[in-house]
Amino acid sequence: VVVSTGIFILVSCLVAGAFIYHHSTTRSSADITNPNEVVKNLDYGTVLPDNKSIDELGGWRRVSPAKSDPVFAYSDKIGTATITVSQQPLPDSFKGNVDSQVAEVAKKFSATTKIDADHTKVYIGTSTKGPQSVIFTKNNLLILIKSQVKIDDKDWASYAKSLR
Repeated sequence: VVVSTGIFILVSCLVAGAFIYHHSTTRSSADITNPNEVVKNLDYGTVLPDNKSIDELGGWRRVSPAKSDPVFAYSDKIGTATITVSQQPLPDSFKGNVDSQVAEVAKKFSATTKIDADHTKVYIGTSTKGPQSVIFTKNNLLILIKSQVKIDDKDWASYAKSLR
């Protein structure tokens, strides 16, 4: 009886210790503040290009300041151009008037070229030196994509359509 009780207590302590260790190392993506820390799963739904996983894209990295709502991004390519795709849940202030709110944000990024990507309004801004900012919404996400070089509008539309 004493040996059985001792074994039971030992096993219970090991299980409890493993549970506490796992619980203390598991963090929500909202707790991540280091932009170099790679995250595999976010606390909100996201979209990725067809036939690509977040592992293939190098994982999510936080791109927002530590004290603000978390915004995460991954890197991808359109042709040979590297792009950074950031996603965040639509802010509450956008709800009910999403199109006009996105248009306002696009104006702030000088994204005045508007294209249609399968019923998604995509706003593109191009700097005189080549970098582009692309803004749109999909699946209740605000999506901002940056490139360092100019990418053709049809390629932007294809990329936006591919996000699921």
